[in-house]
Amino acid sequence: MELSDRLFVAVPAPPSVISTAESWVLRLKDQLTFAKWVHPQDLHLTLQFLGDVERDRIERIAQAIGQAAAGAAPFSLHFQGLGVFGKPSAPSVLWAGVQGEVEKLGQLQSRVEDAMKTLGFAAENRPYKPHLTLARKFTGPAGSHAAMLDVALPDEWHTPWRVKETVLYRSRLGSRPMYERLASFPLG
Repeated sequence: MELSDRLFVAVPAPPSVISTAESWVLRLKDQLTFAKWVHPQDLHLTLQFLGDVERDRIERIAQAIGQAAAGAAPFSLHFQGLGVFGKPSAPSVLWAGVQGEVEKLGQLQSRVEDAMKTLGFAAENRPYKPHLTLARKFTGPAGSHAAMLDVALPDEWHTPWRVKETVLYRSRLGSRPMYERLASFPLG
């Protein structure tokens, strides 16, 4: 029996984004050929990836995240534009950009990272770049994704929403949706 879980801390996407994601992706799949599309229920803004963690540490981790979240006030975000990570000819990730009170999202991410550092989790060694991962592994003709980045996001995604919580998720590889909420922590 597995006594560890793959964990990460994130801000879940709002219901308005989740509810429109599936129909939007269905319209896009012809133009944007990616191997794996993120399940609408799995859309999130990662704050910190923790990796494989022994289950007996989860309670302590949850307490630390709760304290970090309690010290951050709710804030407002919306999504704007598409982008990619990876090789320009064959990107590894398609994402939606984040706008609004992004500096407050960055502060929340720092609070979570600091809380996790005290428990022995290393911080990322690159600057935090918040994004909403939509798909992975481009499979179309080399470079053909460039034009697709002009595709408009659904109107609902541009509407500002309040970030009021952060969530500790467990990955269940091979399941759809793949991410399970273990605990959520209100901000402020």
